[in-house]
Amino acid sequence: MPKTLQDWLNWQETLHPSEIDLGLERVAQVVKNLLPDCYKSSQANIPFTVITVAGTNGKGSTVAMLESVLCEAGYQVGSYTSPHLLHYNERIKINQAAVADQLICESFERIDRARGELSLTYFEFGTLAAIDIIHDQLCDIAILEVGLGGRLDAVNVIDPDIALVTTIDIDHQEWLGSDRNTIGLEKAGIYRKDKPALFGDSDLPDSIKKMVIEQELSFYQFSVDYHYRLRDQNNTILASNQPNETSQVNQWDWRVSENIKQFDARYNLPSPNLKGAVQFKNAANVLMVLELLKDKFPVTQSDIKRGLQNVKLAGRFQVASTSPFVILDVAHNAQAARILKQSCEHLDSSGKFNIIVGMLKDKDVAEVISILAPIVDSWRIIELDTPRAMPAVEIESIIRNIAKTNTHQNLSENIQTFADFEQAYHNYIKKKSLIGKHEKLLVFGSFYTVTDALQTLALQSQENTKRL
Repeated sequence: MPKTLQDWLNWQETLHPSEIDLGLERVAQVVKNLLPDCYKSSQANIPFTVITVAGTNGKGSTVAMLESVLCEAGYQVGSYTSPHLLHYNERIKINQAAVADQLICESFERIDRARGELSLTYFEFGTLAAIDIIHDQLCDIAILEVGLGGRLDAVNVIDPDIALVTTIDIDHQEWLGSDRNTIGLEKAGIYRKDKPALFGDSDLPDSIKKMVIEQELSFYQFSVDYHYRLRDQNNTILASNQPNETSQVNQWDWRVSENIKQFDARYNLPSPNLKGAVQFKNAANVLMVLELLKDKFPVTQSDIKRGLQNVKLAGRFQVASTSPFVILDVAHNAQAARILKQSCEHLDSSGKFNIIVGMLKDKDVAEVISILAPIVDSWRIIELDTPRAMPAVEIESIIRNIAKTNTHQNLSENIQTFADFEQAYHNYIKKKSLIGKHEKLLVFGSFYTVTDALQTLALQSQENTKRL
């Protein structure tokens, strides 16, 4: 039997014949063996409230804000997210703290006994461990992020009390379908007939709209049933609900539709600590969830303010350094790229960014590059240490083709490839020191890319500290 956490993870990668095996039958059987007291009858009796979050983008930010506010209110909160950036433990948290290796290893042992002869994927082991640990730690609330899709994702083995789909866009086509309606149905598979179902975006796919009507869901949609309103430093309402270079958001309000009487508006809220204009929409979705929870888990205005101000999440428009100025973002699909471009333009409407990028071959790399190209001054393309990576030379070819058709840009001399992030970063620093510009560096494309960046920047910081 494996001894260390890394031993367990290495073993899990060899246990199942495929990395991804969507379906709930095996996981459902194991969870019943793992938590028999919760399955004594045909009706599962899970002793904690479950919030499940699915969607193409915005899941991690939403989970982090929910977690932050509910912890500020004093509740025992467990969360499960994926993938991790630096340490596997980041996936399972109790009251915002990553759980220790020992807790995970003990849970893996229980799962191994409970599975019998059934084989599980790496992700299924992690999902079951999260459910097991959250149960073992007597949490009041579990916030579970779907890994892929929704309907057949292992997280969906537990019925949610509230289900939120953040956004729908084209991603993971091999598993979820090639259009928004098909993908939308897969992600909306987390909805339950007699439980609140939320859609956190204004662009609702027709397939979900039809599903809501046919199943008579208790449904709430951003921009229809609730919305936000921004105020600038002069307390003037921003008509477009978007900050720009001449206005700075000072506070914001959360409002509900006039025909929904049971919910209370919230006023004079601080900006979320997570950067980017999209975080106001994510925060609005969080407040809708909190309203739906308020009878059982009330939160105060102070809880919400502190939760928004204190929330942290790596890799989401994260300013990792100010000297040099480095932004990290895990954006890897078209929708996320559009949001990232908007956030960059709000940060600096006149300047351009130096880019370090590495992407996976199953992503729409050309579309992502095309979206961000107008704000780019130079490209540094890196190899990623995963079989799923697109080779740097292929990304380079895509960028050069896009540059040829983009007549207002001449980037042919500013496109380079590197063996890894460290080499690309040191090349950027060297060039920056030679030309003496106060330039900004944007690192994006994949969780793998941001992980490499965080590791290199941490080592750089340690070396700088030693020199002092």
